[in-house]
Amino acid sequence: MKKGLSVLIVCILALAFILGGCSKSEGKNASITSNWTLKEFTVNGKTVEYKDMDEETKKIAPAFSCTDGENCVVSNNGKDHPGKITQSDGQYIISFDDTDQALSGQISGDTLTLVNTKNTVTFVFVAN
Repeated sequence: MKKGLSVLIVCILALAFILGGCSKSEGKNASITSNWTLKEFTVNGKTVEYKDMDEETKKIAPAFSCTDGENCVVSNNGKDHPGKITQSDGQYIISFDDTDQALSGQISGDTLTLVNTKNTVTFVFVAN
């Protein structure tokens, strides 16, 4: 009886550690400074998923990085565009020195979605 109870307790504890280690906290958003990986992008209504890109296209695919919450780099077609981030009501606005276009962004869970001001380009990133 004692041995069976010990085995049961060990199994319950193991299950708790496994489930607790794999779960993400519900309702908590990733940080803008997370490590972001491209999931997909849409241009003029045509969506391309990262997993479907060939290796050469992946090298110049959109990318996003931010280490301090204020300065970021958005890369596209192999070119880096340094930007400044401001935040208002859970919405991020990214402005750039090299263009008058801006991106608005929102984080929902572990997903960052960036959209240009003309609503013709959308980048979707996932936090690792």
